[in-house]
Amino acid sequence: MKQFIYISFFLVIVAASVSSCVKEKHFPPQPVIVFKEFVTYGHDSADCFITFKDGDGDIGILAGDAVSPDDLKMKYLWKDPNGVFQPVDSSYGTSQFDTLFYSYRVPNITPDGQYKALDGEIKIKLRTAPLFGPHSIVKFEITLRDRAGNKSNMVSTNEIPVIP
Repeated sequence: MKQFIYISFFLVIVAASVSSCVKEKHFPPQPVIVFKEFVTYGHDSADCFITFKDGDGDIGILAGDAVSPDDLKMKYLWKDPNGVFQPVDSSYGTSQFDTLFYSYRVPNITPDGQYKALDGEIKIKLRTAPLFGPHSIVKFEITLRDRAGNKSNMVSTNEIPVIP
């Protein structure tokens, strides 16, 4: 019986030691994003997936914050006959720098507790004709900004054929 108690005590110590050895994730404080996938559903909707990492976990707009700028931006580009991607002139006739952007507000996903590093996936739903105009191939450039104002790297989607 005494030997059973010693073995049980030893197993509890080993289990506690192993469970305390969980490695913390170490990411930079500015967001890092990676394009994962763009899925179209006919000509009027699509989903874009990106993964992200953020060392201080300040991704997303806090509840009730109506003044902060949108934190996720998608820049719409079309492929010209020379194979170069160009920004869209959204007002048809004004400066070529009137580029079309889709902007989103990511909800606050900062974890509770002392350890704040985050990694995960964001699904961006495009539910209003994201692929339009006379263009046959388009793509998006995507950036994410955290609450501290740190801007992520810019990623591009794959080339997306426009469905007529």
